[in-house]
Amino acid sequence: MNKLKSYIPIIISVIVSLIIITFTGTVKENEDFPKEVYNVYLDGKLLGTINSKSSLEKYIDKEQKELKEDYDVDKVYVPNGIDIEKCVTHTDNVLSEKEIYEKIKEEKSFTIKGYVVTITDSEGNEKSINLLEKDLFDKATKKVLNVFVDSKQVDLYEKDMQEEIETTGSLIENIYIDETINIKEALIPTNELIFTDETTLTKYLLFGSLDKDEEYIVKPGDTIETVAFNNQLGIEEFLIVNPEFTSSNNLLSVGQTVSIALIDPIFSIVVEKHVVEDMPKPFDTVEKEDSSLYVGSTKTQTEGVNGVQRVTSKVKYVNGEEQPAIITNATVIVEPINKVVLKGTKKYENGYTGGGTPAQVSGNWGWPTISTYKVTSYFGYRWGRLHAGIDISGSGFGSPIYSIGSGVVTEVVNSCPGQGYLGSTCGGGYGNVIYVNYGNGMVVKYGHLNTVYTSVGQRVSKGQVIGTMGNSGSSTGTHLHYEVRIGGDPIDPFKLY
Repeated sequence: MNKLKSYIPIIISVIVSLIIITFTGTVKENEDFPKEVYNVYLDGKLLGTINSKSSLEKYIDKEQKELKEDYDVDKVYVPNGIDIEKCVTHTDNVLSEKEIYEKIKEEKSFTIKGYVVTITDSEGNEKSINLLEKDLFDKATKKVLNVFVDSKQVDLYEKDMQEEIETTGSLIENIYIDETINIKEALIPTNELIFTDETTLTKYLLFGSLDKDEEYIVKPGDTIETVAFNNQLGIEEFLIVNPEFTSSNNLLSVGQTVSIALIDPIFSIVVEKHVVEDMPKPFDTVEKEDSSLYVGSTKTQTEGVNGVQRVTSKVKYVNGEEQPAIITNATVIVEPINKVVLKGTKKYENGYTGGGTPAQVSGNWGWPTISTYKVTSYFGYRWGRLHAGIDISGSGFGSPIYSIGSGVVTEVVNSCPGQGYLGSTCGGGYGNVIYVNYGNGMVVKYGHLNTVYTSVGQRVSKGQVIGTMGNSGSSTGTHLHYEVRIGGDPIDPFKLY
C-alpha cells in the first residue's frame, strides 16, 4: 500500500503531460483549419477580404445617411462593378468593414434603386434617363403631350368620348411615341443625374437639357411674331415657352422679359388625326378670244370667285408639327365662278401684230399645284431652323406642278430617287428640284419633285407644267416645297398673293 502511494505523483505527472501534449496538438490543428471569408472585387480588381458580406452591406447603408436623405430612400447599395465572392482560405489577412468601405468610397459612387429609361430611335441611337420612381416618366410624358395637344382633346380620346364629326372638325385617331421606350429597374450610381420630380423631368424631355432658359427683353415696336422670328422661334414655339400668352395677337410691354428657349424634344410624340375642314376651291381663269381688242391686250370680263370644298384628310403631327397630309376626299359645296379674260385678236394697221406677253402686275402670280391641296408647313422658324418656304401636299403623287409666272430656268436637279427618306442629301435635301428666275431678283424653288419637265436655260410661261409632285430628297411624304427668294433672301410666298 505504501509502495502504491509512492507511484501516485509519477502517475499524475504523466497524465498532466499527456493533457498538455493533446491540447497543444489540438490548438495547432485548429490554427491550420481553413476559414470561410469573402473576397471583394471592384471591376475585377481585388480590394480585400472580409468576414461577412451582409455586415459590409449594412455598414455602407449605415454610413450613407446623407444620400438616403437627399433621395428620400430607405437603402443605399454597393457601387456597380462590385462583386463579393465567398471563398475558403487559411489567410489571416482579413479587413474590417470600415477599411473595405473606405477603399470602395475612393473608387466609385454608391448606388440607389431606381429605373433607367432607354429611348431608341429608328437608326438605333440610344438615350438613357435615370428616374427614382417609374411613374415619373408617364406623368412627365403626359405633360409634354399637353404642350402640343389640348389636354381636353387627349382626355376625350383616352376615354373614347370624342364626338362624331357632323360637318367639320377633327378626331384624334392615335397617339404614340415614335421611338422604342424600354424601362427597367436598376441600381443607379448617385454621381449620375437622377430625376426625382416630374416638373424637372418634363423640362428635360421638352428642351433636351436643364440649362437656364435664354431670355429677351421686349423693345419698342416688338410683337410676338417679330420676337419669335428674330430669335429663330416659330410662333407656336414662342407660345409654348411663354404659356402666359394665348395668341400671337397678345400685346408685349416694353421692358417685359420673355423666354426665347429653343424646344428640342428628347422623343417624338406622334398624334394622328382625322380632319374635315372647309377650304377654298380656287377658280380657274378662262381666256376667250375677242376680235374687238387688239392683239397683246386683255380685258377681264368676269371676276373670279373662289368656291368652297369640304376636304377630309389624314394628318400626322410630330411634336406639334404638321406633316404632309393625305387627302382622302374632297366634296365641292359651293362651285367657284371662273374668271373670264378676253384676249385680243384684232390686228393693227400695216400688219403690225403687237405680240408679247401682258406685263406682270405685282401679286398677279399663279399657284404651283392643282386646286385640291393643303398647306402643311408654313414659312418661319421651327425647332431653331428656318423653314424658308411652304409645304403643299394633298394633290397626290405625280400631280402637275405649274410655273407661277414667266421666267427662265436657272438650275435643275433631276437624278434623285422618287421615294424620299430623312437624311437624304440629294438635291441639297430637296431631291429633284427646279429653280426659276422670274426677274427683279426673284427666284422660286420647286422641291421634292417626282419628275422634271424643264432644262436649264428654258423659258417657261405662267401655268406651264414644269414637273410633278413627289417625295424625293429628305422628305416625310409626298409634297411640294415652294420657296421664294428676292435678292437671295427668303420671303413668305403668301406675300405674293
